[in-house]
This record gives sequence, structure tokens and C-alpha cells, in this order.
Amino acid sequence: MLTSMVVITSAAHAANALLAEGAGGKEHSGINPPLNGAIVLGILLVLLFITTRLNKDR
Repeated sequence: MLTSMVVITSAAHAANALLAEGAGGKEHSGINPPLNGAIVLGILLVLLFITTRLNKDR
């Protein structure tokens, strides 16, 4: 039990060290929130339209 905790802790420390080293002060562009929201809204509206058109219970 104790050895598995040591391995998990060591892996967490190694991952943190790699992430800190890889950051290097560079900022990534990321996702454009308004564009992402518009795309998700469009997909949901299409799914809603399809669901309402294919509803056989009416």
C-alpha cells in the first residue's frame, strides 16, 4: 500500500515538473469563447430541430 502511494506521489511530482518546464512563459492562443459558444448553440439548435421533426408521438 505504501509503495503504491510513493509511486503515485512521485508520478505527480514528475508531471508537475514537466508541466512547469514546458510552460516556459509562452501563452497558447486557446479557444475563442464567443466562437465556441456560437458553434455549440448552432449544434444544439440543429439537434433540437431534428428531434422535433422526427418525433412520431404527435
